[in-house]
Amino acid sequence: MSGKSDLCVPPPFGAFLYVEVILFQLRGYCLGCDDKIRSAHISFLYPDFDTLTYSFCEFAGRLMEEMPCEAVARFLNASSKTLWSLDQNRMAKLKPLMKFPENIDLEKMSGDEVHFRTMPKENSLDRPEIKYVTNLVCYDQSKVLANAPGRSERSLLTCLNQLSPEQLARIKYFSLDMHEPFIKAVRKMCPNARICIDRFHLAEYVNNVFDDVRKCEFRKAKENKDGFQVDMLAPHRRFVLVEREKMLSKKDLRMLDKLKEINKNILNGMILVEHFHSILDKTEVIEFRKSLLLWYRLVRESNLKPFKKMALLIRKYREEIESYITSRLTSAKSEGSIIK
Repeated sequence: MSGKSDLCVPPPFGAFLYVEVILFQLRGYCLGCDDKIRSAHISFLYPDFDTLTYSFCEFAGRLMEEMPCEAVARFLNASSKTLWSLDQNRMAKLKPLMKFPENIDLEKMSGDEVHFRTMPKENSLDRPEIKYVTNLVCYDQSKVLANAPGRSERSLLTCLNQLSPEQLARIKYFSLDMHEPFIKAVRKMCPNARICIDRFHLAEYVNNVFDDVRKCEFRKAKENKDGFQVDMLAPHRRFVLVEREKMLSKKDLRMLDKLKEINKNILNGMILVEHFHSILDKTEVIEFRKSLLLWYRLVRESNLKPFKKMALLIRKYREEIESYITSRLTSAKSEGSIIK
């Protein structure tokens, strides 16, 4: 088949599910290369990818700017590894040509790590290695301005170094989780930014703390052979226990009421979770502080060690949480950003 006809023809869709191009490529001795055998140069093949044409690479590349590589690979019936390598190749070539949008509003920014890939275990005793990528996102316009491998201070510094000193000085609010390396990076690079601890990470954290209490009570119930509590505190019910009551069915509410009557620690833990969520709903700093003081007192009275440990962390980052209360800024957009 003549290769020239493929130059402007994208992969067919509709009834054409699979297309195979057979190319007879000339090979011969090259007198200028010490008589080594070389393949003839073909102008319509993409550099570094001898089996892909320019038109296919451009078409797949544009799709990968909008969709994950895995999805494009399924769509085009191609190798996901090959398309991932192609995507990296195109981004390396396009990066020098990319510029930040003019007049972009940098007042509110967010940063967070996203799961990139899980590396396979070398042997059965090893845990899979999880790879992360740190995203820097302009919040109001939902634009990923930069990203870097890892989730360290250096990762976020690499992203922030893409901005000029004048642009960094324009940042007023920066949403992060309670990851100290990220906080250090923002304090080092953004002189006027107020750090806002992300609400969704706080909610996740308090739910995990309550789950530690649940696990402890679940072990006690198994030792005491208490069938009702074993069933109610089983791992598959952990989300029911931390769900807000208005979202539960009448049957779940009746079962929870019975559990609360016989298990004081679970009752106290549920009260602390519910009250903490209500604290994050506050929109005024004064009301937030009043509710937080009450929560501290409830934690002391409950004598639950996981919540005591959490209270110490909340004290450490209280000012950053107050910045969230006033700005309502979260890192949800950086969490859900596609790496590009």
